[in-house]
Amino acid sequence: MKKLFLKTLIGSLLIAGASYAEEFTPNGSLGFTQTFYGNAGKYKTESSHPSAVLSYNFAKDWNISLQWDRVWNMYDYNGGENQQDNNFSGPKATLSYDHGMIENSKIKWTSSLMVENEAEFNGTNQTYVFAQTAFDFSEYIPKGQYVQATQFAISPMYIYGWSTKGPAGHVNTGILSLLTNWQLPADFTFTFNAYAFKEWYNGSFEISDYSGENSYNSANYFMVLAWLGYSKELYKFNNQTSLAFNFTGGFDPYISSNRSAVWDPFIVGNQMYEWLGPAVDSGNNKNSYAVFALPQLELTYNYTDDLSFSVFAQVKYSNQVWGDTEKDWKLQPQGGVSVTYDF
Repeated sequence: MKKLFLKTLIGSLLIAGASYAEEFTPNGSLGFTQTFYGNAGKYKTESSHPSAVLSYNFAKDWNISLQWDRVWNMYDYNGGENQQDNNFSGPKATLSYDHGMIENSKIKWTSSLMVENEAEFNGTNQTYVFAQTAFDFSEYIPKGQYVQATQFAISPMYIYGWSTKGPAGHVNTGILSLLTNWQLPADFTFTFNAYAFKEWYNGSFEISDYSGENSYNSANYFMVLAWLGYSKELYKFNNQTSLAFNFTGGFDPYISSNRSAVWDPFIVGNQMYEWLGPAVDSGNNKNSYAVFALPQLELTYNYTDDLSFSVFAQVKYSNQVWGDTEKDWKLQPQGGVSVTYDF
């Protein structure tokens, strides 16, 4: 099955390159963002997060994306109380293909394959391969006066992860998801995604409860991500400079499992809106959630049509504790700069 998939993928790539060589001009973008996170009340969350992204459309329906994220603590982390360890590196590459509409239908079909390596600088590394395909039925959703679906997709997913440094182990994850986006009145948007998935663990990937007395080699999960978004230009200084207000807030995520244990599925961090989740785990996870509100002011300067700079300041309000209880709602100041070049 894997060989057939690879042959089909390579064959499609060759056909795409031959068919669109004359009429398609490769294009893409290169972006860099530096974000700083402050402390959230008594919780030590101060950290620095540079992120670089290269997105390249090398053929009419093909895209490759390379992304590198590096986070480190801006304080002396020693494992003490109320400390969040944000020492992390996560380079990844994603190959995406737009199949177009299926036959004579209005169903849009897309697929992607991602490889990511995660390092937390504690003597262990994990690598994940994430395959996804999505069937978007949004064209069949009636467009109302106030609500319009911009995405309504059924998306099967598969993840395989293994230990590349440290104790041996691997994990298999099978996922069925519903991915939706909605345009609302007055510049509001709403995202609602639901995931039902099962994981099978081996070796170092096995999960256990907080006491360490019980371990499990499989677990079932249900997860919901739901965000309300808003974006509005507040002031246009000239043709190149503008000030905007942006807002995002909601469940990120709500998740439940049949295992009362300490778990952290890869798909959760991959699909969450926020980069930093709650600072502290309070015992076993069973039914847990993180809720956040993130207002932002963003000043953008378009140096040319292809090159833009922005400075942003924002503050997040969220629960800093989750697990068997959710509590300690704190404000966390954040800010940073970004540059984007289109080519």
